[in-house]
Amino acid sequence: MPANPQPSPTRPRRRNRVLAAISAMAVATAATALVLTTSSAGAAVAATHDPVIMVPGMTGSPANMDPMKRNLQSNGWSAGSLFTWTDSSSMTQDLAAAARELGTKVDQVRSQTGASKVVLATWSASTLAARYYIKNLGGGTKVSQYIAFAGPQHGTTNNGCRQYVSCQQFATADTPFLRELNSGTEVPFNDTVSYLTLRSSGDYNAAPPDTAMLAGADENFLLSGPMAPSHFTIISDNTALAKMRSFIIEHEGGPTETPSTTPTTPPSSTTPPVGPCFSASNYAHVQGGRAHSSGTGYALANGSNQNLGLYSLYAKSKLRQTGNNFYVLDNTCP
Repeated sequence: MPANPQPSPTRPRRRNRVLAAISAMAVATAATALVLTTSSAGAAVAATHDPVIMVPGMTGSPANMDPMKRNLQSNGWSAGSLFTWTDSSSMTQDLAAAARELGTKVDQVRSQTGASKVVLATWSASTLAARYYIKNLGGGTKVSQYIAFAGPQHGTTNNGCRQYVSCQQFATADTPFLRELNSGTEVPFNDTVSYLTLRSSGDYNAAPPDTAMLAGADENFLLSGPMAPSHFTIISDNTALAKMRSFIIEHEGGPTETPSTTPTTPPSSTTPPVGPCFSASNYAHVQGGRAHSSGTGYALANGSNQNLGLYSLYAKSKLRQTGNNFYVLDNTCP
């Protein structure tokens, strides 16, 4: 054996293989870290959306809301945060009872997802059950956003469905159910719940279309024109769904509050003059020159332009005259 043996010609190749293996492991580790980082980022994005519970209208089934569910999922919402549901009567019976069942579903979704609040995306009759839940059954602390498609919030003139209890509850603007639901404020807990309504000039079921509006909502969105969707297609209409998505994202931090400003003039110590009151049907207010027609089925007070509700003999309101041809709603009127 030589005293100074020469390196074997095979050793460099072995060293190269070791280096190659180490490099491969480093690449694999980096790739794994990238996947984990990407997955974590995706999870963080998905976590920004509250779970959405989508509820169909009277006689509807959860499958009616599948196009909405697919639309949300294809635009970044995780499948595990999207739920379709209806009550045990398919919204055909007492809407207060449907609201109680909705409360149970909300609690189940919150428990399943770990979310503190949910978004309610409702259609037609279920818009009323959801609002009842928010107002009367503790939903104000569990709902972040209320989204209502084509809801008969102030009754409907297309009310030939009175074989159903729920239809009896929204057949006119003056039903006991709607009087209670709309009393005080039409948007309960709007300091913590964001409100969006969507209506269409092509809707002949929730009629007139402006019945779907809520006074005080963050946004009342109208779809109009020759391609305006019907009552049945509004929940799958691309424009309506795009509005819903943008509204959810815009209001995910809660309702946008308007900063309060300090009055520049001190309050007057003089009691303002009290004008005469008029309590009558909205039809009588228009005929008596105290209000005028909106052209879309509603009566508006002269001067203030406040919405009195449906232009109907059956919808009643109280007006106070505060100036020349200027009237305001005043429920303190006898």
